[in-house]
Amino acid sequence: MPRLDINFAKHRPPAGRLPWLGLLLGLGALAAALGWQYHYWQPRLRTAESQLQATRAALAARQPAALKIDDVQLAAEWNRAIAVAGKLNMPWDQLFATFEGEAQRQVGILSLEPDVTKGELTLTAEAKNFDEMLAYYRMLQSQENLSAVILHTHQVNQQDREKPIRFRITAKWGSAS
Repeated sequence: MPRLDINFAKHRPPAGRLPWLGLLLGLGALAAALGWQYHYWQPRLRTAESQLQATRAALAARQPAALKIDDVQLAAEWNRAIAVAGKLNMPWDQLFATFEGEAQRQVGILSLEPDVTKGELTLTAEAKNFDEMLAYYRMLQSQENLSAVILHTHQVNQQDREKPIRFRITAKWGSAS
């Protein structure tokens, strides 16, 4: 078998000037491209930065100034908040329970309009006859959470074949009673 001569560390002749010249030309081209990019983008970058600063200044000018509330205004706001909380905390369940029950079956409530600020309510209802209307009115007068119950109007609905009586009652209720 013939002998194999494997020599991985074989000496090559030194490279000539051509590879070094190619390397220098490549580095020169890279430097020229980077220089051109710098000079091309630098003015555009300055323009964009100045536009950004102008936009930031315009946005800062549009921001509302910090709210300054003096003691009088703060007290007024606090009183309004307490009034709203008072309206929300009215005994609504107790009021609605007043209009439910046996008498409710005899009278149909069409509208119930409470006015929390005055502590009053206006009730519009219909009854089958005059006696039922009066019984309902007396029942409302006997309620503990209502006072100053007044029957304002009543009229017979002639266009309905059963001829119900429509009536309107006002009363004081809640904390004002």
